[in-house]
Amino acid sequence: MSNLPFSLPECGQPATARIEVFTPTDFDLHSSLDASVYACEQHAVETVVAVWSANMTAHRVGMTPGINRWCGESYIFPTGKLGGAQ
Repeated sequence: MSNLPFSLPECGQPATARIEVFTPTDFDLHSSLDASVYACEQHAVETVVAVWSANMTAHRVGMTPGINRWCGESYIFPTGKLGGAQ
């Protein structure tokens, strides 16, 4: 179950991309860091399109060495708008 306003591909392959998800405002595309979502290389573009389709901003960053995530995993930051912070 996810509080994300979009669906992620969930192939279960090792993630190669971490995509930061932001709620934009009129003045700042990166105003609220809401989530990190993870995708394999095959689904990275599809994941970014899903984020943008929800009127949110996606920013791809590198995976942290030694951290293993799977395509379709997500983490919602409690300090972001999706986590309930205003």
